[in-house]
Amino acid sequence: MKFKYQYKIKPSDLWQFHMYYAYSSYLCIINIICIISSIALIFALWENSPGWFRGVLLLFLSLFTVIQPLSIYQRAKKQAEMYKDELEIEFDDKGIRVRQNGKMEEKNWNQLLRIIVKPTMVVIYTDVEHGYILTSRVLKDTKKDFIKLVKSKRIQRT
Repeated sequence: MKFKYQYKIKPSDLWQFHMYYAYSSYLCIINIICIISSIALIFALWENSPGWFRGVLLLFLSLFTVIQPLSIYQRAKKQAEMYKDELEIEFDDKGIRVRQNGKMEEKNWNQLLRIIVKPTMVVIYTDVEHGYILTSRVLKDTKKDFIKLVKSKRIQRT
């Protein structure tokens, strides 16, 4: 099987990646506790609270439901500016080939650090700090077959 994709990294791709990371770490537990606590406090204290305290309660709730995702998006937007050029990535039974900025990188499947399959993306790590994000937008109708290829390779997946 052979798959070839050509795409440009968008801020929304990086935002999805960072949100998956944030909500699959200990930060998720803290966020959920704070969201539930703030909702409980709003229900318990709303009627007898002065206006400024209601504002503080709403601000506390919005920190984890609005402000944090927006700040992650701003960071993703800045990060996406570094990836202005289009990326061409090709997969087959031997491994992957990546072309960008006139440079080409080839890796065998056993040289890859790990592959993570999420509901809306596949992340391929070539080393501890570098990898490639393939979202559903990029994979389109080849997603199921591509994931079959990835799963057929003996690489650590989480």
